[in-house]
Amino acid sequence: MTGQAPPYDKTLSTFAPLAALPTEESDRHYREVHAPFARRFLREMDQVVSYHTARATAELDLGGGWRQRPRAYRYIAMRFLPGRSLDLPEELHERIVQDHRSCLRDLRSFRVREQVLLDRLSGQTGLSKHVVELERRPATTPDEGDRHLDQQIEVLAEQAEGAFGLRQVLVDRVLGEAETEPVDEPGQRPLRRLLPSTAAQAFVEVYADHADWAEQWLARPAVRAVVQDPWWGVARCYRVSEECGLDKR
Repeated sequence: MTGQAPPYDKTLSTFAPLAALPTEESDRHYREVHAPFARRFLREMDQVVSYHTARATAELDLGGGWRQRPRAYRYIAMRFLPGRSLDLPEELHERIVQDHRSCLRDLRSFRVREQVLLDRLSGQTGLSKHVVELERRPATTPDEGDRHLDQQIEVLAEQAEGAFGLRQVLVDRVLGEAETEPVDEPGQRPLRRLLPSTAAQAFVEVYADHADWAEQWLARPAVRAVVQDPWWGVARCYRVSEECGLDKR
């Protein structure tokens, strides 16, 4: 286990399917058109270290099962060389914005600082993944959120040590959220500036050999108390299906 941050800058984004189309049609366009286009141009960008996409398939429910229909939809995680960012040329940026009109809305992109709580990766060729979202209530400050998160990180790190089948636990502390504006629907055009503030506090990424082992760990009372903590305005845990677009590490 280590608390050191890897030598990369990182963003984590979420978005929703179009309101104007069935979800699966938005997703088909994203998978068959948007993501392949992104993989090709990201491969050629020297500053891009990794690009992963994931779709939420289940959500931890009130009773501790996984029958809740997921309120999250898709995630994008990207790593960059230190001090670098996506920084798309204006023409390419606009082409992507126009394609957003065919597949997504409510894009939220976060600059995050990744902290490794557990790293037991060795020779695996396939892993399951879960994502936890944590957002503050309106009455709480970022500093209060950080202090509460610090306490919870200690619990997660202790519980992760020696947990069967658990391979990696990452905490992504939110540093800022990018501003967006609507095109046809809200949040389709990312702007090149951050919002003055954001309620988002952190994401937790959990990798395991199999979803069974991750969900056994998430079912531990101490862990479940963190990932569904009512202190937060949002504390939700999702099973996701992740795909690696590229990874140059």
